[in-house]
Amino acid sequence: MEKNKKVLSEEKTKRLVVAGTVGAVLLAVILLFVMIYQLISIAVYNKRIDNYNAKIVEYERLIKEGENSKETFNALWWIEREARELGLVYPDDFDLN
Repeated sequence: MEKNKKVLSEEKTKRLVVAGTVGAVLLAVILLFVMIYQLISIAVYNKRIDNYNAKIVEYERLIKEGENSKETFNALWWIEREARELGLVYPDDFDLN
């Protein structure tokens, strides 16, 4: 009887070791997949951030150019207004007086 108990306990031990190993390997594989998924998510997120930063730089440049053109237009308008008050006209202007 004692031999049967020893054999059963050895078989149970082997089964437990195999089950534990399978569980550990399965857990490691699942964790590896989760880590890969997270790395891909981070890469996609960083790419989005880079795209948004590029758009911000582009829009800031457009705003600066818009301000410059607005300032230029205002400056030219004031210069033309003062010139007209001094009696200067363009060659193709109509004289309404």
